[in-house]
Amino acid sequence: MQKLLIREVAIFVILLVTLAFVMHPDLLSNPVERFSTMQDRGNYIHPFLYTFIIYIVLFIFRFIVKKVINLFTKLKNR
Repeated sequence: MQKLLIREVAIFVILLVTLAFVMHPDLLSNPVERFSTMQDRGNYIHPFLYTFIIYIVLFIFRFIVKKVINLFTKLKNR
């Protein structure tokens, strides 16, 4: 259970960082300005919200793929 939790948290964090750099490429060139803009606007939640939405979509996709693979494995073993 602990390995599963660590894996899912790692997936979420990697997704968060990837989405942050894709949506805001200026994080690489001028991160201080980006964070000060975020602080001025007070939008601390939106990175986590967007990441959570994408994470849920990927979770559902992974769940469906896993079920399909299990179905074909069971059919193959008959």
